[in-house]
Amino acid sequence: MKTAIIGAGAAGLTTTKCLTESNSGFECTTFELSNSVGGTWVYTDDVGKDQYGLPVHSSMYHGLRYP
Repeated sequence: MKTAIIGAGAAGLTTTKCLTESNSGFECTTFELSNSVGGTWVYTDDVGKDQYGLPVHSSMYHGLRYP
């Protein structure tokens, strides 16, 4: 069965992995709007709009620290 996964963030990558395991019966294509995988967890200095005029969405920011 042909399947499209929209987004290569955490959920999209996990779904792609599960659907592409051997003998799953799925033929999977994953689509990502940005130029990198990771979804909202990819840090970028860009704010507002990206180089293509699309909105930048990110949960990461420069001062974010792990306790």
